Amino acid sequence: MSYEKFRRTGELSDITVIVNSTEFKLHKFPLFAKSDYFKKAVASSTSSAVVELKNFPGGVDVFNQLADYFYSIPISIDHKNIVPLRSAACFIECDTLGALLDERFDKILAVARAKCDSGIPLVLLEQCVGEYQQWAKQAHIVDKCLEAILESLIHGASSQLSKSDREIITRLPLEWVIELIKLCPTESKLALLPFAKHYLTANVLEQNQNLNQSHTSPSTTTTTTTTTTTATENTTEHQSAFTPVARKEDIPLKTDDEKRAILDQIVKELGNTLEQLPLSWHNAAYEKAVELKCDCEPILSSFITQSILSSSDLEDHMENISDDVMTRLLERVVKHKEEHTKDPHLLARLSLLIDSYIEQLRQRGTLTSEQFVKLASCIPKEQRTSHDSLLLALDDILKNEKSTEMSSTEKEELLNQIDFSRVNEETIAACKNNKLIPQHLITEAALALCAKL
Repeated sequence: MSYEKFRRTGELSDITVIVNSTEFKLHKFPLFAKSDYFKKAVASSTSSAVVELKNFPGGVDVFNQLADYFYSIPISIDHKNIVPLRSAACFIECDTLGALLDERFDKILAVARAKCDSGIPLVLLEQCVGEYQQWAKQAHIVDKCLEAILESLIHGASSQLSKSDREIITRLPLEWVIELIKLCPTESKLALLPFAKHYLTANVLEQNQNLNQSHTSPSTTTTTTTTTTTATENTTEHQSAFTPVARKEDIPLKTDDEKRAILDQIVKELGNTLEQLPLSWHNAAYEKAVELKCDCEPILSSFITQSILSSSDLEDHMENISDDVMTRLLERVVKHKEEHTKDPHLLARLSLLIDSYIEQLRQRGTLTSEQFVKLASCIPKEQRTSHDSLLLALDDILKNEKSTEMSSTEKEELLNQIDFSRVNEETIAACKNNKLIPQHLITEAALALCAKL
């Protein structure tokens, strides 16, 4: 017997279901047959003929589909409505529909796994945000999406995140990002770095800025509706049924408390894995942590220190780091390592870095007296083995700057950075004619050199 006629006309209705002020004239038997929720609602209600569904996920449109299902009328299930339907099935305790949707959902994710495609589960996961969040989590849809995303990232999808993928990642709740990190085995956490870096950068470091429009501008790709789960990829975008419809809204601005939570929690969960990120990123994250008074500030500071001290080619890339940032970086390293200033290997490494950077500034003609004092004083002069590069830099400063406008105190501060007893013959020869360097210091340097011979 077909119940479709009674569903369409409401004839012989013995129960009214209200969703967002819209009334559905239905029948108890098909509802009770497939939903424990309605049995309980009618049993506990003073009016057995009226049931109001408050905060029903998906509203009228989704319940309209569910009502058809109760009457055994075929309903369309595709990637756009499977999350709303599954959430609604969870809400009304419809186990048969829940099982059907779970089976379909698992097949969709199986396609994604076979293609190592993180885009499909990301699109589905984003649909779980908002009004469906509670029910999607309860129905384990969120868990399944996170597991599929993690699997695809571990198998290499992290290096192929599309523009749409990145936009979705930016909008995910922090709790899901943390859950994803916790799901990942320690030995595979490197695979999460592109994902986590983008989330942190977009939500914390680039808020209110346009430093990376290619990562934060909304997608302009729109696709037609289809129920297929097959994705055809090109080099920049997933061209499939799962490519999300273009969104024009900006990334929601985060409060300082939200930014602090994002930075603290992700740094805590990823730990030393973050050391693999570039020094420039560490510095930006550290400065934001200082601004927000984050608990992770000392952790990020230690990452910077380790990155600088362990880098084998930092000197070759210093020119890509702005002068003010590099100066602060080196000051920070020394501050963090004050307790280790007696370590000869550390001191040698710091001296080399500072001298290399000062030399780069000198060659570019951008070294100022203020920078010189800041950088030179990073290491106590008595713990330096050589002062040649510092003296050559000072020679240039005194020649090029308006040294006649310097006070005697400023000149003395510059000269006090140099131990003239630790310079070589070539340096003495290069600086001996600089009248702004007191001759008794040049003489002291020459005598010290003779004593070594």
